[in-house]
Amino acid sequence: MNKRIIAVDKAVKSFRTYENKKGFMSSLRRKSYMKKALKGVSFSISESEIVALLGRNGSGKSTMIKLMSGILYPDSGSISVLGMDPWKERTDLAWNIGVIFGSTHPQLFWDLPPIDTFIYVKEIYNISDEDYNSRLSYLKKILDIEKVYKRQTRQLSLGERMKCEFTASMLHMPKVVFMDEPTVGVDLPSRMAISRAVLDLREKFGTTFVLTTHVVDDVAIADRIILLDHGRKLFDGSQETLKKRFGKYAILELYFNPESKPDISKYEILGKVFSKKDGYIGLKVKPEITKEKSFTAIFDDKDILDYRLSEPGLSSILESTYKRIDKNGKGSKGD
Repeated sequence: MNKRIIAVDKAVKSFRTYENKKGFMSSLRRKSYMKKALKGVSFSISESEIVALLGRNGSGKSTMIKLMSGILYPDSGSISVLGMDPWKERTDLAWNIGVIFGSTHPQLFWDLPPIDTFIYVKEIYNISDEDYNSRLSYLKKILDIEKVYKRQTRQLSLGERMKCEFTASMLHMPKVVFMDEPTVGVDLPSRMAISRAVLDLREKFGTTFVLTTHVVDDVAIADRIILLDHGRKLFDGSQETLKKRFGKYAILELYFNPESKPDISKYEILGKVFSKKDGYIGLKVKPEITKEKSFTAIFDDKDILDYRLSEPGLSSILESTYKRIDKNGKGSKGD
């Protein structure tokens, strides 16, 4: 069993903010108050795990990444990464972690080619020539940056820049890598290249990855999902467990003859209609719908050309989970 290398215990973090008042001179009358970004979050991560930290904007994801990487300190609770306190021992920790904050906080020099940043990183981390050359060769190949890393950074596409950002963060071969929204706006081939690199680094070197993302496709490589909302942990487990807990429905898609005008109310007996357009109706139904007579009856409908029954995707599950939270005012605290 892999050893635990990250431990977060009842972490609390608050920030001072101000009332949002409108009108003349409102800025002079505003009152400040402390808003809790994290409200006692606890979890642990083992060596070589890939963990996706998910949640809506304001859920506390980025704050948690900054706490674990030593950029911020918790108001209370404790955090340990590789046996170190990230805030008190952040200099020592920096030698063993990598951090990628997406396109909003680049480390590449804008007017220089990425290769200059790579050399700069080599000197900072005292990487030997042999290690530097072998690591760069490996990363160039797996990320497909051979044709771009010597071009001026400003001339690169966002996807090319993010692959080079990833390379720069991996040259010292960190044991833990924190990735905060690394692929927002990045093209599909570049996202796939970064995902392949993450999986290969975990397989070959046992690297641990913690990522936040709104790109659901990125979550496919994660071993675990930790779901946050309003600073609390709602869920901690596998994607399959998430589907069983929050995705207790199936998706039934009906495809009609383009010339027909189906009566939607006729099909509402099957489930809840969530999408409708010419020649198509999408419904949320019970997973065991195939055993019911109402389902077999659709085969007698001559206007139906085809159907598809599938499990809901992760994006649908997350959307329905957030709607349930908003409706009830709170969610499950998770495992």
